[in-house]
Parts: sequence; C-alpha cells; structure tokens
Amino acid sequence: MSDVKELRRRRQALETQLDTLTDQREHAFRANSDARSLQEAGVTHHDRAEMKQFADAEVAGDPTMTDLRREIALIDDELERDHGSGFAARGRRMMSWLRR
Repeated sequence: MSDVKELRRRRQALETQLDTLTDQREHAFRANSDARSLQEAGVTHHDRAEMKQFADAEVAGDPTMTDLRREIALIDDELERDHGSGFAARGRRMMSWLRR
C-alpha cells in the first residue's frame, strides 16, 4: 500500500474515533446539563457524587480528542508537504527522487 493511501486510511480511522468521542461528549453534556437544570429546579435530587459523575463524564474524552486532532493535523501537514498537488509539491517529489 502506498504511503499516501496508508496516511489517508490512518486519518480516516482517527476521524472515526474523533467522531465517536464527539458524539459521546455531546450526549454527556446534555445529560449533565439536564441533571443540573432539574437539580436547580428542585425536580430531582442527585447527591454530590452523582453530579460529579455527570460532570466528569462530560470532559472524560477531552484529552483524547485533543490528541486525535493533533495527530490528524500532523497527517494533514505530511500529506500536504510530501504529497501535495501543487508545483512546490511536485518539485519536492522530484528532488526526493533525484537524491535516491
């Protein structure tokens, strides 16, 4: 498999992971927000431990999401730098080929 295909495949896998974590975070945000609203309105009562679980669930995937975004950006940079489609990219590929 070519480097470009492998990078694109890896990028797609990272995007899929990021999308899954984003969906989980949105769901946790809604659950936390709803719990806080109901708690403040006096409709339900959750103890501190339960409220902390709601809040922790909301931010649980944030570091992983940040890492995934960084890795995607690195792949994008590498694809553009080494495998771009412009004149400069063609020149870089030609120089790389000539050095071999």
